[in-house]
Amino acid sequence: MTLRFPVLMTALALLILLAPFFTRAYPFGGQARIVIPCYYNQTIYASLGPPRGGEYIWTTATKTYLFGPPRHAGQWLLGLAGAPYYCIYQIAPNRIKTGSSIIMMGSSQ
Repeated sequence: MTLRFPVLMTALALLILLAPFFTRAYPFGGQARIVIPCYYNQTIYASLGPPRGGEYIWTTATKTYLFGPPRHAGQWLLGLAGAPYYCIYQIAPNRIKTGSSIIMMGSSQ
């Protein structure tokens, strides 16, 4: 009984301290329907169609392969996305697009 409590507390402390080191990402991919450069916070908004579409934000922290970030509609994108992010593409009136931040991606030409 006396040894079980410290061992249990140590295991619980390790679990709590290691939790921030685990990340989750989900796959996405599809043809870009809309690509909007956001000059105010250096991001790019991309709305993708099927097969795994949605709204995604390319950031300066995105690991980008071969053909670079999304540049125009019609490009195919494939990668992993994570936490929600935003794109400021107009200041007055304030216009913001939201989506999932892209963690890593590859694109077609």
